[in-house]
Amino acid sequence: MADGVELIPINNQDVEEAVFAGWEDGKGPQALSREFAIPIRRVEEIIDRCLPAFDARSNLSAFKRELRRLEDLSSKFFALAKRDGNHESGHLFARLNERICAMRGIGPTNIRMDPLQVEVAQQPSSHDRIRDAIMNLVNQQPPADREAHNLIGKLGGERALELLKAGSGNGDGAAVPSDVPSADDP
Repeated sequence: MADGVELIPINNQDVEEAVFAGWEDGKGPQALSREFAIPIRRVEEIIDRCLPAFDARSNLSAFKRELRRLEDLSSKFFALAKRDGNHESGHLFARLNERICAMRGIGPTNIRMDPLQVEVAQQPSSHDRIRDAIMNLVNQQPPADREAHNLIGKLGGERALELLKAGSGNGDGAAVPSDVPSADDP
């Protein structure tokens, strides 16, 4: 009879899967190191390699996956609460909805409104206030001044100046030439 123990070759991937399964079951790295006769550092490397990467892309995927799971669960409990009038399902739906809203960034802090900010938002913009002030000044002018201003705007500044200089040159109060539109023309 031989005193030696026959060694059975073990696939490296099988060891890694067994180490990770043991870690998931709650065994510590030191216990796994003893069980599989490998250094603790190797156990930690195996666990680290089996876990998903911890970067922005994998975090986003995990976030989306968890959000989808919560939404699926939420819809099931909502249907139960509506169909059976089950208060526990309704309460669970409300809690799931709170969690979903929190994950999406919709929360009570984002919904509350500051009355001062709402009031400021309802006031006209500075451009509108300036335009209104100018229009108030224009409307306070006598009608003849407004009409003269409108005529100058229609003729253009240079043409209006020509006509004024031409009309005041002889001092006889000559009439405005016929090609000048009246203030009533559109």
